Amino acid sequence: MTEYQHYQFICDEPLSDGQLAEIRALTTRARLTRHSFVNTYGWGDFKGDPEALVSSHYDGHLYFANWNTRRVILRWPATDLSLDTAQAYCTADSALSWESGTAVLIALESDPEDGAEDFNDLFDQQTGHTDSSERWLPSIARGRPLVADGDLRLLYLAWLLCLHNGDLDDTDLEPPVPPGLADLPEPLADLATFLRIDPDLIAAAAEHSSPPPSRPSIADCQAWIHSLDPADKDRVLAELLHAPGGRALTGLRRRFLAAQPARGRAHEPRTVAELRALVPAQAAARTAREELAEEEARLREEQERRAAQDRRLAVLQHDPEAAWRRVEDLLTLGGTRHYPEVVRTLGDLGALADREGAGEVFAHRYSRFISGHRTKKALLRDLDAQARR
Repeated sequence: MTEYQHYQFICDEPLSDGQLAEIRALTTRARLTRHSFVNTYGWGDFKGDPEALVSSHYDGHLYFANWNTRRVILRWPATDLSLDTAQAYCTADSALSWESGTAVLIALESDPEDGAEDFNDLFDQQTGHTDSSERWLPSIARGRPLVADGDLRLLYLAWLLCLHNGDLDDTDLEPPVPPGLADLPEPLADLATFLRIDPDLIAAAAEHSSPPPSRPSIADCQAWIHSLDPADKDRVLAELLHAPGGRALTGLRRRFLAAQPARGRAHEPRTVAELRALVPAQAAARTAREELAEEEARLREEQERRAAQDRRLAVLQHDPEAAWRRVEDLLTLGGTRHYPEVVRTLGDLGALADREGAGEVFAHRYSRFISGHRTKKALLRDLDAQARR
């Protein structure tokens, strides 16, 4: 494959005419709208600075190249995510955080030097499809409101990325484990997949993660609102009316959720070494589950195959000679397109003979049939494959 780089940006609020002109000055080839930027390079490179563009224009950026580098940059208002919280989880080169003006940004990178090439499977570039490559950022960006609401699973995945990439010491302690790590919503599951975080490592970390809290009832909301000072209520309502978009509502929801009693048992933080030691057991359990699921699927398929054959035999038993004639008629048509029906019909005739105790008679006739069509090598291979199943 030739060189391939993919750049994508996304933003919540539409870019202004001036901002669009600034982006267009960096590239004439990108598919550019007021909310998105998509461009790919088979040669050369993008002239812009992704970190600077997310600081000034966009809320999310995604990059991947066919030499295995993958990168995600996300931005939040500092009122939605504090730098202290981000730095508690983004602690090494694979997950960096910084403040830019009134925003907090994190940059996540997966760049394994010895990783197996999985670019074509994940992004469908050999087929020329773009839907696969362009779906990642819109999905991952939907994780930003979760963080704004106080859900820190995305940040914990950032810390696991550092662990997975070998950036941490064995004695380093994990940050607080958020609830719901065992049941990631699609945006976070896509982030973990895109950044190649070991799913067995996530499962090991989730052993100390409590179930996600249930949605608060309307009574819970009313009780909390009733507890607010009247002047505070007036200020909140004014902000809801004045603030653009849902930012004020996000802040109000975060305040409400923070006031709810903590659920689940608190655990002592584990070291990196302790987490790594849990991974083999998780991998073995996952393999066992997958093997069980495969066996159950195989049994269901076999039952369905037998049920379908039983239905065919119920019809076939009334006139098996007609089936023999049908086989010969199909073979006179030439070509191989009728071979699947011929093979299936002969298999049904053999099953019917066994059921009726006429196996020897069938075997003799089948042998004569094979001798009569010994030049049809493809047919004989298909019949032999069926006999071995």
